[in-house]
Amino acid sequence: MKFTLPRNRTIASTCGLSIEFKKGVPALVPPAMYAEVIAAGGVSEDEIPEEDMPEKKATPDALAEREAALLAAFKKIALRNDSNEFTAGGVPHLAVIQGETGWRVDAKERDATWVKFTAGSDPD
Repeated sequence: MKFTLPRNRTIASTCGLSIEFKKGVPALVPPAMYAEVIAAGGVSEDEIPEEDMPEKKATPDALAEREAALLAAFKKIALRNDSNEFTAGGVPHLAVIQGETGWRVDAKERDATWVKFTAGSDPD
């Protein structure tokens, strides 16, 4: 399966393999390295096809609508409770959030909304 990363990075696996990723360029990843690549923020080509993202879900224009969508995505991610979907700091990886929402989220927006989510301001 091919994965892409949002930046240039080389991932060296504990199984003795290493893969050099170029920003936004798909790279073939063996099954033994899937978990490590996902933990580094890798997104499978099958998960989020770039050409389909704008057609599937449009980016919400209103700030409140966007925040509500992020809170709903956080709730789904938290219920799954998969450690590979979280950073060492305990916040969801951007790629995981983007997979849930269908639009790009930056770290600043994620962090601000995550604070609201963990403080219990989730409307549901």
